Amino acid sequence: VASFGKSVSKVQADMKEEKAAATLNAKKSQCATKVDKLQKQLSSLKFSEQHESELYERKRSLETKHSNLGEKCETLEATLNGRLSFNYSDPSRGFDRSKGLVAKLVQVASRKDATALEVVAGGKLYQVIVDEAATGKAILAHGKLKKRVTIIPLDKISSRGVSPQAASLAANVASKMGTTATPAIELVGFDEEVQTAM
Repeated sequence: VASFGKSVSKVQADMKEEKAAATLNAKKSQCATKVDKLQKQLSSLKFSEQHESELYERKRSLETKHSNLGEKCETLEATLNGRLSFNYSDPSRGFDRSKGLVAKLVQVASRKDATALEVVAGGKLYQVIVDEAATGKAILAHGKLKKRVTIIPLDKISSRGVSPQAASLAANVASKMGTTATPAIELVGFDEEVQTAM
């Protein structure tokens, strides 16, 4: 009877294993069906490893270009900020900082004229406009300047421009050469209060 009990329990264990195996086979069959369905969907996407590789290389190339341009932009920005910095301490309380570097007070109307205007203006772009000579003296005496600057007091300068005859002559010569000539003052914008300095 004891051996019969062992054989019954063995048969029951075998039956459980067969049932588990049948369940696993059914799951395997379901998974195989899902895999076939997904492979059909994937093949309908027209996926190409070569195209993916090309896109990855293009992405990497564009990221490198982006990084290089970012570095170049930062370098130019640092250079420009260094040239356009005019740092000083207020010589007195309530000091009016409404004026400053010529380069910051001028707006170029068209980008195509920017380089020509920069060449014509040269170092004058980095001169400092102040409202009156006393203000300039106060900045020089108490402003703790870190570099030399040329100060233009509006009350001590007189404006001068290109004569209409000279502008007309330049325009005629330029038109004969197939180009144009315009007085620089007409290519920039600025506040009226600094017009004499411009």
